[in-house]
Amino acid sequence: MSETTNQIKTAEELNSFDAIKEAHKLSGDADVLQDYYDKWSDNYDRDVDSEEYCGPEYLTAFFDLMPKKYGKFLNLRDRDIEILDCGCGTGLVGVALRRKGYKNVDGFDLSQGMVDAADKTDSYRALVGGCDMTKPIPEYAENSYDASLSCGVFTLGHVPPTALEEMIRITKPGGLVAVSTRKSYYDSTNFQEVCDRLVAEGTVKLVSSVIDGPYIAEEGAHYWAFEVC
Repeated sequence: MSETTNQIKTAEELNSFDAIKEAHKLSGDADVLQDYYDKWSDNYDRDVDSEEYCGPEYLTAFFDLMPKKYGKFLNLRDRDIEILDCGCGTGLVGVALRRKGYKNVDGFDLSQGMVDAADKTDSYRALVGGCDMTKPIPEYAENSYDASLSCGVFTLGHVPPTALEEMIRITKPGGLVAVSTRKSYYDSTNFQEVCDRLVAEGTVKLVSSVIDGPYIAEEGAHYWAFEVC
């Protein structure tokens, strides 16, 4: 176990607010993140619910209303599109997508414990654990999904903004990439710079954004939707 792990309390030792705050101190180390979330998986839903975490529901509604080409909307009119939930956690986004009528949803997470919890929701077609978004994930080929979503991953102590590139790689041209960024994460990282570069390079187009939308009791988040070029 690394020195960093020894300095971090496990989620089992903390109340809900402190368990969330402690996760923001993990500094993006994949091994430490995996260990922390494996131990948190049993209590995660309870802890975030007590802090009024609405990010997954909001991101799903935001995505559901995204205009596609020719002014058409996703809504429930295209239930057969294939969606990848990146950093699916315990499956809160998958559950929200199922309520909207989407049927072909896959997911992955770094933590196997979180994936096991997501599997119990019956909201996913397939799930994979041990996936690190900061590098190419061999289980997923290029241009595989119509849309890729990620909620609660672009937050302090987790992944760098360049993890967007792996979501884009997996998504088909013309498909959507939709993510949340906690306000503190956005303010503390070069997320905007990375987005601007990807747009300038012609990799994606910004379709829509919501600045300071609802996320959790402590603070809001920004929501972003990109079309892959």
